[in-house]
Amino acid sequence: MSTEQYSISIGQDRVNAIFTDAMARMYGLVALGIVTTGAAIWVGDMLGVGDIIFSFGWIGMLLMLGIMFGVLMGANAVVRRGNTGLGTVLYLSFTGIAGLFLSPILTTYTTGTIGMAFVLTAGMFIAMSVVGMTTKKDLTKLGPMLIFGLIGVVIVSLINMLLLQSGVLFLLINIVLLPIFLGLTVWETKQMKELAQDAAMRGDAQVANQVAVIGSIGLYLNALNIFIILLNLLGFMSDD
Repeated sequence: MSTEQYSISIGQDRVNAIFTDAMARMYGLVALGIVTTGAAIWVGDMLGVGDIIFSFGWIGMLLMLGIMFGVLMGANAVVRRGNTGLGTVLYLSFTGIAGLFLSPILTTYTTGTIGMAFVLTAGMFIAMSVVGMTTKKDLTKLGPMLIFGLIGVVIVSLINMLLLQSGVLFLLINIVLLPIFLGLTVWETKQMKELAQDAAMRGDAQVANQVAVIGSIGLYLNALNIFIILLNLLGFMSDD
């Protein structure tokens, strides 16, 4: 049975409701994740969490990143197994841990720089999401290309951080990373839209909810990285 026949059999109103609920849940979770991160940054700054983490040097940073990666992978795994409730809890836990890890930005950058980075991030993220939701182009090949490029830039970034420590290369890396994450936002938005539409056509609200949570994780990561990149670029230009 085709997706069109599915939609007729279950009713177009039901299809629209499932799809709309999935998209609303996805962007709602992205927004909630951003709020959680912001609150965690403030709390982390109050408690001096950043000082504690970085007092252990690379060990502290790697440990924190390992915890974040583990929680994130756990969230993806449980959602794909159908447990969207636990996946949502793990996702929000990740956003909170990310905020604690980023809490030193309040003492590293000025309020003006942080505010400008946030506003620019919101504008760019919304614009790219709109493009992803409305474009008719086939973006199937775009995602793998961007991910491959991201891996390459990350490797260069690690080499620069550990060995070269070049400020110019750091600037170039951030300039290259920005369009990559903007492109990933477009690609993931379109991908999640199509997956949610397919689930809605089949009347499968459970799968649509899984798509919403998985999509929120990817889009949140894009928004977070765009914010960090813009913070780096603005800080570089203003000597923060």
